[in-house]
Amino acid sequence: MTTFINIHTLISHPSSMMNRDDSGLQKTAVFGGSVRSRISSQCLKRSIRQSDLYVNAVEEKSIRTNKFDELLQLCIEQMPDIDKKLIEDVLLNMGSKVKKEKDKETAEIHRYFDAVQPYALGAIREAVNMVQAGIDLKELKKTVHIPTFDVALSGRMDASCPDRNVEAAMSVAHSITTHSADIEVDWFTACDDLAEQGSGHIGTTEFSSGVFYRYASINLDLLAENVKATIADVAPIVKTIVRCFAQVTPSAKQKVFAAHNQADFVLVTQSDQPLSLANAFRKPIDNSGEVMERSIEELIKHYEKLINAYDIDSKAMGLDLTETAKSDQIIWVSKISDIQF
Repeated sequence: MTTFINIHTLISHPSSMMNRDDSGLQKTAVFGGSVRSRISSQCLKRSIRQSDLYVNAVEEKSIRTNKFDELLQLCIEQMPDIDKKLIEDVLLNMGSKVKKEKDKETAEIHRYFDAVQPYALGAIREAVNMVQAGIDLKELKKTVHIPTFDVALSGRMDASCPDRNVEAAMSVAHSITTHSADIEVDWFTACDDLAEQGSGHIGTTEFSSGVFYRYASINLDLLAENVKATIADVAPIVKTIVRCFAQVTPSAKQKVFAAHNQADFVLVTQSDQPLSLANAFRKPIDNSGEVMERSIEELIKHYEKLINAYDIDSKAMGLDLTETAKSDQIIWVSKISDIQF
């Protein structure tokens, strides 16, 4: 039986704009007939992958890029004991095709992979060792390496070597507010200190605020399979992901909004299936001074209804900073580090 860890957090952000669309506007979603503020799963996953919490918990994270020359230079810096030409030959033969482009202004030639792919310095060094041991460079495209944790969690598609494809062990939902959201506009000026009057620049930007519901589900068995380890071995990274979903916020517009908030409520469940609780907020919560407390109440109520109605075998642990949550089907803890299965 497959085991899933379902992560649910409620986090309140004041005025912020952590995720924009292609027009520079606040991302939104219509759910239950009302407009909600939204943070995309891609935005949240990248923020987690780049965070100190994540980086400090893993031996190595992937480098996602299509820039050949920059990756080559990084490898040369990190592997000073290896011949530069050998590293270059390995990168040219590891995966994606490499194309050349001429800069119209400088006339310099730059090399690019034909797709953005995750690369790992450990895998590149392993490939170098294989070549030094006698393997033909052309065989490198067929070589499969154990993925880094972020690739094991988020997946990888490699058309040049289908055997390197990795099915994502983690599914992440777009975060939405539990209530209807009012998108506001901030009118700002950049004052010119050397001008007698007026501004050097005038502009506008959208922003919103609200209680966001974050959800992710991790397939423990698939995660362990992806990294060729046991479920016990991957337990520490799962705990790190739980902490990241409660503490990591996207960096966009943080210099002007400083919405550095952590979750007021964390619920982690272990079951034999993924289990989103987003429908607890299909009817938007009244946007009052107790929006967080009401959101917690509706989340717990929906969780209990689901596991009882469908006879779901689910274990749950929760952290509630509001001290208002009540449920005899959840084990309550006072520290996020105490959440474990």
